Amino acid sequence: MKLQISRLLLVGVVVFVWGLLGIPDLFAQFDELEDEMEEVQCKPDSLISGYEHFKIDTVTQQQIAIWYSFGQEEYKYKHYDRAIPYFWRVLMNDQTGKFRVVYSKLADCYFRLNKVDSTLLVVYMGLEKYPNYARLHYWAGFVHDRLGHTQCAIPHYEFLVKQYPEEKDYWVKLAYLYYKTENPRAIEAQQKVVDLDPKDVEASRLLAEIMTHFGEDPLAALKSTFEKDTTNVENALRYGKEAFNVGNYQEALRPFQAILKVDPKNTLAMEYIGRCYEGLNRLNSAIRAYKDILKIEPKNVKIMSLIASVYARMNNFTSARSYVNRAKRLEPNNGLPYMIMAEVYETAVNYCSNKRKKKEFTYDDKLVYRLAAEEYKKAARDPNYAGDAKRRLKQLETLLPTKEDYFMHKNRLKPKDPCYGWINQ
Repeated sequence: MKLQISRLLLVGVVVFVWGLLGIPDLFAQFDELEDEMEEVQCKPDSLISGYEHFKIDTVTQQQIAIWYSFGQEEYKYKHYDRAIPYFWRVLMNDQTGKFRVVYSKLADCYFRLNKVDSTLLVVYMGLEKYPNYARLHYWAGFVHDRLGHTQCAIPHYEFLVKQYPEEKDYWVKLAYLYYKTENPRAIEAQQKVVDLDPKDVEASRLLAEIMTHFGEDPLAALKSTFEKDTTNVENALRYGKEAFNVGNYQEALRPFQAILKVDPKNTLAMEYIGRCYEGLNRLNSAIRAYKDILKIEPKNVKIMSLIASVYARMNNFTSARSYVNRAKRLEPNNGLPYMIMAEVYETAVNYCSNKRKKKEFTYDDKLVYRLAAEEYKKAARDPNYAGDAKRRLKQLETLLPTKEDYFMHKNRLKPKDPCYGWINQ
């Protein structure tokens, strides 16, 4: 039975930390996906072992048991090469199935001696005789996976999950193999992993990423995982972030609020709650959420800047400037407060110009844009904000006062419009 296996090079694939099965000290690897065609033969052409001469027509069960005992003794002390002949004698002469475990023992011996072809020979000889023997399906799947023969490994792990549907590790491996071959059934398999162990945060993360990879919405999976245990902070955080990122602000509030019931001082959850309220245009609630963070972290410059930004949206420019100034005093070299102050000035221009009956762009508006430009220049000194600050400064160039403007207004630098009265205070 030959299979043509296309090893796919996945673009943008997330590196998965899969729980690989088997003997821990023997392997821990992922096969890289290659962009090539490879002919793989799952089952050996011949199941003739070369040990047929060990078969004895008149052998007794007692003698077979003695051989097995000798082989087991050598196996126990890791004398695998010396155990092999005894196990072959058992294999060739046991007709009752009493010693069928010898196939698994013999496969293990060959594998530990790095004789993979012999391992597969023994495994498929055993499956020929005992097609429902789970140990041999495990060995077949395990070895083919190690060799990178993904398509050969899949049927054996499919058998294992049918036999042992509650065994998480088999589902983990099957999901990995499906994903590796671009089979959407990876979603179903990984969902089973999550169902079996809702507290496995990594499994939930992988499910969301697999669903995204195959073009499905991961939000429902993250929500289901969260609802199975609303006290799991990591699962709640993943669900809340995903809901927030897709703009489901109302939905995102619930997991973040659940986090605070478990960890009342979790400032990351508090920040997201504030951002959700901003998205819902519940600005007073956003301010309260951010101020709760300052009770725990009174020197958090980022949160002060967020509060200033919200106050600006509320057209409370005096309070906005007050929080920006607090942030500047704490971290004068941090570009964020300067970026926010520039935005405050720009928001003020938009508010004041729209407030006038006569819609026109005034010299006072230009002076306020000039103040915004000065803030962007200061923000640009911080490498973290330099690029954005310079880009926005460029956008303001045509809105700034010209030499003619200054001349016509006698070089006045402070706006007279009462709407900008807070600036001169």
